[in-house]
Amino acid sequence: MRKNWWKWLGVFLTAAVMIGGMLIPLKTGITGVRLVASPESIKSGSPFELDIDMYNFGENFKIQDVIIKNKNRVVRAVSNKWNPEGTIRADFLATLGSNSGEGETFTVYVKGNDQWMAFPDAVFVYSGSSDSGIGKSDILEAKTIQADPDMLKGFPNRPILNESIRNLFFHVPLWFSMIFILALAAVYSIRYLRNGNLDMDLRSDSLIRVALLIGFLGCATGAVWARATWDSFWPRDPKLNGVAIGMLMYLAYFLLRSGIRDEHQKARVSAVYNLFIYPVFLALIAIMPRISGDSLHPGAGGTVTFKQYDMDNTMRMLFYPAVIGGILMYCWMASLLYRYKKLELQRTESES
Repeated sequence: MRKNWWKWLGVFLTAAVMIGGMLIPLKTGITGVRLVASPESIKSGSPFELDIDMYNFGENFKIQDVIIKNKNRVVRAVSNKWNPEGTIRADFLATLGSNSGEGETFTVYVKGNDQWMAFPDAVFVYSGSSDSGIGKSDILEAKTIQADPDMLKGFPNRPILNESIRNLFFHVPLWFSMIFILALAAVYSIRYLRNGNLDMDLRSDSLIRVALLIGFLGCATGAVWARATWDSFWPRDPKLNGVAIGMLMYLAYFLLRSGIRDEHQKARVSAVYNLFIYPVFLALIAIMPRISGDSLHPGAGGTVTFKQYDMDNTMRMLFYPAVIGGILMYCWMASLLYRYKKLELQRTESES
C-alpha cells in the first residue's frame, strides 16, 4: 500500500478534477458586446449605445454599474437598462484626450450583485475633432473604480469559450503529461546507452507508447474545443502543424523498431532516435508557435501561456491537480505496459 501511494493519489486527483470540472457552474459573465444602430464606428464626443449580453445570471441578478475602461481613463454609462432575458442596454458618452492618436480600445466592465465582470478589448473609440482633453468627471471615476477591491479579483467571463472552458482541465494536462512521459522515455534511453540493459529499453518503449496514446487523446479533445471556439476541427495553426509532424515522427519510431530483429540493435537505434526526436518535438509544439506569432493558441508571439483573462483562482485549483493527476495516472499506465511486455519477453525466452 505504501509503495502505491502515488497511484492512489493520481486516481484521487483525476476523479476530483473530473467531478469538479463538470459539476462546478460557471459564474455570471459577459458573452458579447454589440454597438446599437448606426453609426458603425464610435467617435469621441458622440453618444453611443451598447448591448451587453450576459450569461448564467440568476433570477435575483441586479446591475449596479456599467463602465468602459482602459489604462488611461474610465467612462461610466450615462444610463443602463436590464432586460431579464439577459441583455444590458447601456448609453455612453466618451471624450478622449488630445494625445489619444487614432483612438483608444476599451474593456467593458459590468458590476452585478457586488461582482465585476469584464469583456476585454470590446470597444474602440475613434478620436473626434472636438477632443479637448479628458473631462473632470472621467478623472474622478477613474480614481474611484481603480480603488474598488473587486477589480483585483479574477473575472469569470471567458469570451467565445463559455462552457467549453471546462476542457481546460482535460485537454491541456494531456500535453503536459505527454511532454513529461516523453522526457522520462528519453532518460531511460540514455540509461540504456550507458549500460546496455534491455530493461531500460522496455521502460522507454512503454513510456513512448503511452505518450502516443496521450497525444491522440490530446488531438481529439483539442479538435472538439477548436470546433466550438474556432469553428474548425483542425484550423491552420503552427502549433497544430507541429503536433501533427511530431506525432508522425513518433509513429515512425514504431516502424523503425519493427524493422529490426536483434534486440540490442533495436534498443540502440531506438534510443538514439528517441533522443533525437524529443527536442525536435518540443521545438515544434512549444518554440516555433511562439516565434511565428500567429498561432491561435495562448502563448503565441512570446507571451505567457495563460494571460490574466484566461484563468482565475477557481480554475487553478483544478488545473494544477489535473496536471499532477494526469502525469501520475499515465506513469501508472506505462508501468503496467512495461510489466506486461516484460512477462511476454520472459515467456518467449522460456519457450525458446
